[in-house]
Amino acid sequence: MTIPIIFAIDNNVVMPCGVTITSLLKNAKADTFYDIYVLCNQSKLDVDGRKKLNDAFANSSQCRITFVDVSLDEDFKETDWQTTGHLTTAAFYRLAIPLLFPQFVKVIYADVDMIFQQDLSELFVNSLQQQELLAAVLDLAIDDKYYFQSKLPSMIGKSVKDYFNSGFLVMNLKQMREENIVEQFNEHAKIKYDQNDQDVLNVVCSGRVQILPTMYNFQMNHFASFMWGRTSTDIHFGELFKYATLHYTGKFKPWNSLECVASDTWWHYYKMSPFYDDVFYFKRQYDLIESHKNDYRVKSNNQLLTRVMVNIKHKLFG
Repeated sequence: MTIPIIFAIDNNVVMPCGVTITSLLKNAKADTFYDIYVLCNQSKLDVDGRKKLNDAFANSSQCRITFVDVSLDEDFKETDWQTTGHLTTAAFYRLAIPLLFPQFVKVIYADVDMIFQQDLSELFVNSLQQQELLAAVLDLAIDDKYYFQSKLPSMIGKSVKDYFNSGFLVMNLKQMREENIVEQFNEHAKIKYDQNDQDVLNVVCSGRVQILPTMYNFQMNHFASFMWGRTSTDIHFGELFKYATLHYTGKFKPWNSLECVASDTWWHYYKMSPFYDDVFYFKRQYDLIESHKNDYRVKSNNQLLTRVMVNIKHKLFG
């Protein structure tokens, strides 16, 4: 079975994209073929970056990679897009997908800070049966009782029960084209929403979204919700880390920070990817060791300071 899946990248995430694709292929069924399209801007993804990604999977029998230059699309002007936070304009490329791919009825879109641990064929076949515009997973980080982000859904007329994360989507391109949805995307992309393109998708597609199980986009912000028992899931919590698609949301990523839950899973696929580099990998191991040493030093110094203060107190006051 052939599944069209789309990523959007620039020069900064060529390697992470390669790791994501590696995880996709390592968990594909024998008869699954991924027709991969990479959205980019030729000024932000150079020839060398494209060549590295293309060459990495040139010999794979289960995928094909095609680059699509979004800057050539006259119906979607990048200069109009408003971004906030750590996101770049590449995050908006998904909004142009219905017009860029007129040959497809539906496609999967995914961010490149994800690790797939399951085959996607069953999901692809069974999704969007009721003319929904999108299929997506709720963003559980938006919690009006525990998280500062609680204001975000209400700012765009949404609630915590239907605000979804845009990092993994099944998109009904046929329906979007029939309803001129991209034109609405384009207008809302000019607005400076707090969550950028994610808010655009939530506003425009409101009431037309199939909510998927957490398995298909287990965001790192979900971790606390499950651990603290505020959210339940249809499978054992521990199984999520083994089989779910892990999404390393936020500005801290496994490849640039030690502050990521389940980062070992990402590094596991990194070691299997064509982008594996000994120096890069072992530098991460060194950083981990140094981090543990620093934690120990801080703890030891705090204990020493406490003992000194206690001794001073005893000498002064008995």
